[in-house]
Amino acid sequence: MDKTDRKLLDRLQADFPLVPRPFAAIGEELGLSEPEVIARAASLQRRGLIRRIGPVLDPEKVGRVGALVAASVPAEQLEAVAAKVSACERVTHNYERAPRRGQCPYNLWFTLTAPSADELARAVAAIGRATGLAVALFPVRRKFKISVRFPLADDANG
Repeated sequence: MDKTDRKLLDRLQADFPLVPRPFAAIGEELGLSEPEVIARAASLQRRGLIRRIGPVLDPEKVGRVGALVAASVPAEQLEAVAAKVSACERVTHNYERAPRRGQCPYNLWFTLTAPSADELARAVAAIGRATGLAVALFPVRRKFKISVRFPLADDANG
């Protein structure tokens, strides 16, 4: 990844331009052509540095419900189970965390959204059936929203 890729990744993380040609607008800011921005973004996505470019919506504000869900997955099954979880269209994030024995046994965590609490429960049950594991549902009680940004453009490090 070169300096230009880092600048592009830095720019793509916030304030995506809501204009007819957003990649042209970003290119203008960075001194790149629209095709170069698109090509670089596609390359970064193929290399796994970009998952997706799209909005992050607040489920409640668009008439949906969301929840945090977890499972305790044997290490040898983690990749296969994570793939099954990720295949569910309602899953928005899916990640591994080390379990804290005696405090929290779960090592696979994911978030999902649905149009209703009933649909959410059905999605959780379907994931449980597909994986053969007990799946714990943690409904939202109180939301603490943070913004996550990973500064990558550092001219000093070229």
